[in-house]
Formats: sequence, structure tokens, C-alpha cells
Amino acid sequence: MEIYNLIKSKRITLGFTQDDVAIKLNVTRQAVQNWENNKRAIPNNLIAKYFKILDFNAAEILSLFGFLSDDNLMIEEIDYSKRGIDDFQKYENTKVLMNFPTLYLGVGKQRNKYSNMVKQLAYVGEASSIVRRTNEHLNATNDKLNKIKKDADNNKEILYIVGHSKFNKSATLELEQMFMDSLLGDPKFSKIYNGRNNGLSADFYERNAYRTAIFPEIWEQLRQRNVVSSLEEVHNSALFANSPFKSLSLKQLEAKEIITQKISETLNKISDNTVIKIEGLAGSGKTVLMSQLFYDFWKNPVKVIENEGKTSHESSVALLVRHEQQRRTYEQIARKLNMDKNMVMDVSTFVNKGNKVDILLVDEAHLLWSGNYSRAKAETWVPELIALHNLAKTLVLIYDSNQLVSARSKVADNDKLIDILNGDKTVMVNLDEQWRINANQNTIEWIQNLAHFDKNSLVTIPKDKSYEIKFFDDAGAFRKAIEIKNQNNGLSRMVATYDWKYSQGSRPKNGNRFWNVTFGDEVVPWNLELPEVEEAQKKQIPWQEIESSLYEIGSDFTVQGIDLNYVGVILGPSVVWNEENNALDIDADKSMDHQKIRKIKGTYNTAENKTYLKNVVNVLLTRGVHGLYIYAVNDILREKLMGLTK
Repeated sequence: MEIYNLIKSKRITLGFTQDDVAIKLNVTRQAVQNWENNKRAIPNNLIAKYFKILDFNAAEILSLFGFLSDDNLMIEEIDYSKRGIDDFQKYENTKVLMNFPTLYLGVGKQRNKYSNMVKQLAYVGEASSIVRRTNEHLNATNDKLNKIKKDADNNKEILYIVGHSKFNKSATLELEQMFMDSLLGDPKFSKIYNGRNNGLSADFYERNAYRTAIFPEIWEQLRQRNVVSSLEEVHNSALFANSPFKSLSLKQLEAKEIITQKISETLNKISDNTVIKIEGLAGSGKTVLMSQLFYDFWKNPVKVIENEGKTSHESSVALLVRHEQQRRTYEQIARKLNMDKNMVMDVSTFVNKGNKVDILLVDEAHLLWSGNYSRAKAETWVPELIALHNLAKTLVLIYDSNQLVSARSKVADNDKLIDILNGDKTVMVNLDEQWRINANQNTIEWIQNLAHFDKNSLVTIPKDKSYEIKFFDDAGAFRKAIEIKNQNNGLSRMVATYDWKYSQGSRPKNGNRFWNVTFGDEVVPWNLELPEVEEAQKKQIPWQEIESSLYEIGSDFTVQGIDLNYVGVILGPSVVWNEENNALDIDADKSMDHQKIRKIKGTYNTAENKTYLKNVVNVLLTRGVHGLYIYAVNDILREKLMGLTK
């Protein structure tokens, strides 16, 4: 069936109108009509989303692009050795693999001597001639494919060779990049030995067929051979979500080019711009960009000119983040990619070491502390942002003022901090595309209006079959719904505003075993309370990936900067309905987050404190990729929210 007939047939089967499809694709109804009548070609940048909306399966996509009409996809498994490649050339059915570009995956197994767990080592590559390229690997010194064999148990390595008669160089480069991206998030693998990031962005013929059908098909065939995990498990990994091997959007690529150029100019003393600030709303792709900058500057250092051009050295780079859960993710990425030890650090450790670096990357810089809080001697202490500025030749910050959630991070009363963030010499880079929330534009705007406490934001939920927003009147049903979503989709968790008592490192005096969140008839421990979660944290596993964290309540402390498939947000007693503005509002006196807010004249209800607590709500409401569930403790607000779906 031709594509124009199939998209119309699929739309009608799903019960969608042309208007429904147009809204989801952010195009006109006339455009959809033209595509269905074969009057216009579907733009390449929309095909993948179009297929997803219409629920195309891999076989349909492969058939549309002609991948089922010729030679079928082939995967050959051989021993990585001279004998293995010699035998491979004798196989009768390997003509396609030897005559067309191929993808190849080297895999070795290694048992951890401490845990006794077996993990895999991997290298993925692509070749115009697999025989020639494999022999090059075998004959090279310090080769990464050979290193896997050396490091693997019994010095044994398997080579999986993947090919098809329609493969071309652009396609195998794309597949290589996608494999690097997914292998990083696959829990079966402990090390990825690849040494380059293709950084693909340019379009090529039938690219979307490779991304939406051919790669998943290759991966699934390898999963059936027990080589890799399921793509669902991979995509639920924090490492995958923050992988440096993501193909960047045009906006991200533009930002990366600006940042790279400014860093190069600064380190070569062409420019004195030493601060670059990356701004953007939650979910706009800031962390993926930061991850790629980190990996690229480690892999390809910049030449730094010193002493009036007489000497030079290769640039050093470090990545810092105050947010503990996000730091764990970066540490795992660095470890899995064989990056140098101590390239990822918490802010205090880096400042105390006092070693200056050429390129200092700081994620979640809005969490940096601007006060001392008895952590250092008064005569030596300076605000963290100033300390970091002093220790970096170039300082790159991710900063979102809408996620500034604590008085400890206040910058408004410090001119030096304001100058670093917004001064004339600070290069501003803005990302304004929404990548986390997988919804149509109307839904994205509805969530953002709600999260920013905009006037008249408590209105009827937009229609959107790709994103689920649901309010609950029953706390037990709310909790059960998140558990079901986690069972079916994975990576679904409950979070709450900080409106119940919690004290790290101590236990409640009322005899309770845990600090709990009580909502409706439900009593659930706060985050990092359950013993199983504490043990997993010692192994550096991020909170959201710990199975038992499903039975805890997360806070902005645990989920800032992370993605969840479905997020269940408990709006505690401090979140109320402002009837005059028809919006959410804050009663700061009901908040228990007293480390972030300050009492003035007997009340916490100051404009400044309300801003911090509103930003906490913004963080919580923007975590969900596919859905947002809300339970409000305040009776009036809960009744108002329930009415929005009627």
C-alpha cells in the first residue's frame, strides 16, 4: 500500500479526524489533507512523529520503505579472530554483508570479582568493507576492539555483523550512533569502548525508516539472542535520557556551536568571554546538550595557548552538579565510557580541592548556594558561583530561574553574582523547544501555565491522546494508578511538595519508623527512607531507577532534572486555589521546607518565599514524559481540579 493510502487508513481505524492529526503535528488540516491525497510529500522531519501518532508498527514501516521486498536484514555472529573472519568469508550467505556497508558490534563478557555479576563490554562500529575493517582492527595496536578481547573473560569476544542490501554509509553511521546511545543505557553492559561521537544531524534519504523501524528491528533480534536488554528497559534508564550520543535538534546544534566557538576563543585568548549561561524551561534539552559538551571536550580537547603564545597544553574539563541524584547519573556515564576518574564531582569537593580547570561545566547552577551556612571559615568562604568562576578559565552554566527553589541560592542581593549570571561579558544561550513532555502544543502550554501559576490557568484540560493528565479525588486510587503505570510503562513515581516533616539522619520522635507523607488515607515514606533504597543509593543508583522508590514519595530534591514516564504529584497543604486569579497559589506557612524559606515577622508568607515554593511546584509538574497525575490535599483545590475534567 502507498504511504498516502496507509496514513489515511490508519487514521480512520484509530478514529482520528484530519484536525486531530493536524493538532498533534502542529500543522494545518489542509496539509494533512494534501498528504492523504498524495498532493504533497510529508516533510522528513515529521515522518517519525506521524508514524508514532498513527501507531505504525516496524513491519509496516519497513514495508513502506522497501526493506522487506529485497534481501532481508542479516545478522551474522562470528568469533572475533583471524580464523573467525577467514571462516566468515567462506559462508555462502554472507554476500550481502561483504558487498554492502555494515554495522558491527563487538561483545565480551566480564565477571565482577566483588559482586560476581557478569556484565558485558561493547564496541560498535560501521564499515564499508567488514573484512578489511576487521583485519585492520586485528592488526592494530591499542585498538579498542582488541582491548575488549583482552579485558573479557577467557579473552573471548563475539562480533555481530549486521547488514542489508539497502544499507549505505549514512545509514550505518546513523545506526552506529543509535547503538552507542542505547548501549549506554543498557544495564547488561558495564563499559562502552567507543572513541567517537558522530554527532549526526544532517538528513538523508529514508533516515526515518532507520530510526523508527530498522534500528528497533536490529535491536530486537539481538535481544532475542540475549545480547541486549529490551528497548523499553533501555529507554527508562537515566543514562539513556542523558546520553551524550543523542542526535541534537537544530536549536541544540546551534547552541553547541556558539558554546564551542566561545570556549575556543577564550582558551586561545581571542576573546575574554569566560561565562556562558544556557537558559531554558524544564525539559528543553539543556542536560543532553551539557552531557554532549562534556564528552566532546574530554574526547577532543582544545589547544590552550599560554605564556603569550610560547607554550600550550590540551584543555582540561570537569562537570559539577549540586543535585545528588543527577550527579550519580553523570558519574555512571563517565564510568561506563571509561572517562577519567574525578571528572564529575559535587561542588563542595571541587571547591575544596582548589584545582583550576580550563572548561568547567555546571549543571543545575540555580541550585548553587550563595550563603555559607557554617560550612567554611568566614574569612575564606565565598559564594559557590564566585568560587567556581575563580577556578575556571571558561565557565558554562545551566541556569533556570524558574527552578530556583531555595533562599540558599538567592542571587538578587549580590552584585557579583548578578554580574556573573547576567553581565555584559556573559554569553547567553537559550533553548526554547520542549523535549521532555511528549504532548501537543496546547497540552504543553496548559502544563506550563499551571506550573507557573498564571492567571486563569485552571481551565479545562486540552484534548490530547498522546499525553494523559488526570486528577484524583481518592488518594488510594491515585497511588494505585501510578503503580499500574509503573508496571505497564516503567519509570513512574509519586512526588510531593515539602509539606510534611522530614529530618535527614534522624527518626521521628513519635515512634514511627519513617518520616511519612500522609494524604487522604495513604501513609507513604518520604524519599530515601526505605532500607532497600538506601542500599541502592550506596551503589550510586539514581533514586528513580530503584525499584523500591515506587513505594516512597519523591521531592524536588530527588527529581529535579530527571525524566519520569508518568509523574504522580501530591500538592500538599501549602498549595491552594486562588479563586480571584483562578490559579494555584501558595500558603507558605503550611510548608515544612524551612531550610529553603525564611520567616519574617512571624510568617513565611512573603513574596520571596512564595516564589521559591512556586518553583518547586513547577519542578514537580514538569517531570512527566507521557502523563501527569495530580492529587491535591487541600479540599477546595481538589474539588476545583476534579471539575476541570467534567
